[in-house]
Amino acid sequence: MFKKNYTPIELDERLNVFWLELNQQATELNSSEFEYSWEYWGYLWYPWFIEIDGKSLNFTANDISSEDLEMLTEKKFIEVIKVYEAFEMKDEFDRKRYRILKT
Repeated sequence: MFKKNYTPIELDERLNVFWLELNQQATELNSSEFEYSWEYWGYLWYPWFIEIDGKSLNFTANDISSEDLEMLTEKKFIEVIKVYEAFEMKDEFDRKRYRILKT
C-alpha cells in the first residue's frame, strides 16, 4: 500500500500524481524497477518514455522530465541503479534504470 498524499514540501501536486501513478503501475506489473529514456525528434520535441520490462507506462502528466526523477532520487523515493552507456542505447540520448524505494 502506498501513501496517498505527500506534503508540498515532499512533492508538489503534479509530481505527487506522477508518483502515485508510477507506484500503481509498478505494483500491477509486479516490479520495483523501471527505465526512463528520452529521444530528440526535432526542435523542441523531446519525447520521454518510462517502461517496465519493455512495456510503456502512461501518466496523467505529459511533462515528466529527468529533473522530476532527480527530485524523487534526492528525496529517496527512488534510486538510480544503472546509467546506460552510449553503445547500449539505440535512438535515446539518455537512459537510466531506477528502483522504487518508497511505496
